[in-house]
Amino acid sequence: MGQTTKDIRNIAICGHGETGKTTFFEQILYNTGAISKAESVDSGRTVSDFTDEEIERKISIHSALASVEWKDTKINFFDTPGSSDFVGEVVSSFRVSEAAVVLIGARSGIQIETVKLRRRLDDRDMPRIVFVNKMEKERADFYNVVKEIEDIGRTAIPITIPMGQGEDFKGVINLLTMKAYLKPGVGNKEEEAVEIPEEYKEIADEYHLKMIEMAAEGDDELTERYFDEGTLSLEDAIKGLREGLFDNRFTPMFCGSAVESSGIRPLLNFIVNDAPAPGRVEEPCVTGEKAVMIDEKAEFSGMIFKTSIDKFSGKMSFVKVITGCLNQNMEIFHVREDKKDRVGKLFIAKGKELKEVQEICAGDIGIITKKDAFQTNDTLCMSDNIIHFQPLMLPNPVHHLAITAENQKDEDKLSQVLHKVAEEDLTFKIVYNEETKETVISGMGEQHITIILDKVLKNYKINVNRKVPRVPYRETITKSAEAEYTHKKQSGGHGQYGRVCIKVRPLERGEYFVMENEIKGGAISKGYLPGIEKGLLEAMEEGFLAGYPMVDVGVTVFDGKEHDVDSSEMAFKIAGKNALKTAFDKCKPTLLEPIMNLTVFVNDQYMGDVLSDLSTKRGRVTDQESIGGSITAIKAQVPQGELMRYSIDLRSITSGTGAFEVEFSHYDPVSGKIAQDIINASKVED
Repeated sequence: MGQTTKDIRNIAICGHGETGKTTFFEQILYNTGAISKAESVDSGRTVSDFTDEEIERKISIHSALASVEWKDTKINFFDTPGSSDFVGEVVSSFRVSEAAVVLIGARSGIQIETVKLRRRLDDRDMPRIVFVNKMEKERADFYNVVKEIEDIGRTAIPITIPMGQGEDFKGVINLLTMKAYLKPGVGNKEEEAVEIPEEYKEIADEYHLKMIEMAAEGDDELTERYFDEGTLSLEDAIKGLREGLFDNRFTPMFCGSAVESSGIRPLLNFIVNDAPAPGRVEEPCVTGEKAVMIDEKAEFSGMIFKTSIDKFSGKMSFVKVITGCLNQNMEIFHVREDKKDRVGKLFIAKGKELKEVQEICAGDIGIITKKDAFQTNDTLCMSDNIIHFQPLMLPNPVHHLAITAENQKDEDKLSQVLHKVAEEDLTFKIVYNEETKETVISGMGEQHITIILDKVLKNYKINVNRKVPRVPYRETITKSAEAEYTHKKQSGGHGQYGRVCIKVRPLERGEYFVMENEIKGGAISKGYLPGIEKGLLEAMEEGFLAGYPMVDVGVTVFDGKEHDVDSSEMAFKIAGKNALKTAFDKCKPTLLEPIMNLTVFVNDQYMGDVLSDLSTKRGRVTDQESIGGSITAIKAQVPQGELMRYSIDLRSITSGTGAFEVEFSHYDPVSGKIAQDIINASKVED
């Protein structure tokens, strides 16, 4: 296409599930001439939902990229999934986009994922445009959505307004051009600008004046001019909208019906005329490095933001070029590998369809194929100017499963397959837990993991056993004590001898272990102290009550005895280990359980049920905050052991509408019947 950086736009399409993103994406491709027909999701032939899993389940699982051209501008659109289970795809798309189009249902309004997307956009201070979709639906209400946007603290500026709503929806009015766009099929074959029908002129004039008034807030100079003159020219209003969107001062709003191909063209016109071009944006680098301005005149640098492994194309590395141009067969510097490398062929994408190009320039997005060494988050640059672009800021997994292959001989193959999945999807983790002797996989929800394991079965014929993982409990002591142990063994020739006397005390939570030496008179040589410390650490690792590691223990070695011939580091290691085990029995050991910080996003109608459930899970609610529409964020601290199936529980309680985030907070003591049940369970597992 040959565009320069100023003629490129990178836009992420996002929204709550079932707001019509994939249909909207299809209509964009159709209206820009990228495809000859817009397909429905049910057909299984849409450009963005092209994997077997997406076609079968009729949901978006991966972000899809398509490059289109509109009025001499190249627009890279990302169609992102609406489910929180696939939020990693949203994060990667946001990372390389300069603006987002947020779809909101005209009837459903702001929903939980809408609010969570807003938080992610706010974290990046990223401009966003709202498209109110499904205006043809019964009880559609564009103006209520405008009010909801205002209620969550955003200044909403309608750029298009509907002509009728629900069954009466006829198209949209563009308040910038003061033209109407009748929906296709109402006297026209495609959406074209016509004069505003007489019955809508009054409301169009009213909202046109409101738009100009609010546009004045987008630029300080324009604000003063508006107060002085009482109005703005259309040219100044457009400038105010452009600057205000770039500075994220307000939210331009559009409306329409994706399924009826209505409202698409006014939005495309606004994107090419007023959405931020890459050249105005700085790309963040790791701490300590200055951000890099996107610049086509500088030497090359770029970032791999997504990895996909295709059975036909092999490994595909999605790259955004930050500075300069990337050419086919160009030698670049691979920062993580700390060596030069050579790229091969370059492509741009339209869903799964790839088109070969000779170069990709600053601000643009493309694909490098068949480079096994490249990974998501890698920086590529020139060797004389090393850069480290900021990696994706991904959320912590919330759902965990312990797994084994049903057939033991498939274990290695299963591990290889899952590690390949983890390379593509950084929100999916696979870890072997040495403590619990389990292979644990983690993801963003039950659906996320289920889809992965179903794919493993379908493609590799590996059945997987699944169970709730063991919780990483800890043990500690609650009082001080003294103990001693003499290790003495005669076996002919040299024997083994070491005597250790210790004082043991509890430490503050998080201090883990401290050993102090108060031996006087050389009762134990300094050369044996490392052996004693190894024995103490071994005893702590083995635990006392239920085999969980002991933490936050302070040990003072104050006396002992050695033998000129029979003492050794091994003898003192054994003596130290058993001395500490003897002390544990006197120190009132107790179990510690991990406590998690939990944030639950819930519609108000389910809040009582969620709070009641948290109470049964021994949760302690710390805050409740209304965050938009009828959605509340509940913050609580809950034992991890109560949350191992929470994605399933919350889905059941909220009819699939709830969402949550979780991160580790601290360890707390647990006692009584709960502690005894944990101890008994550990003995059964052992």
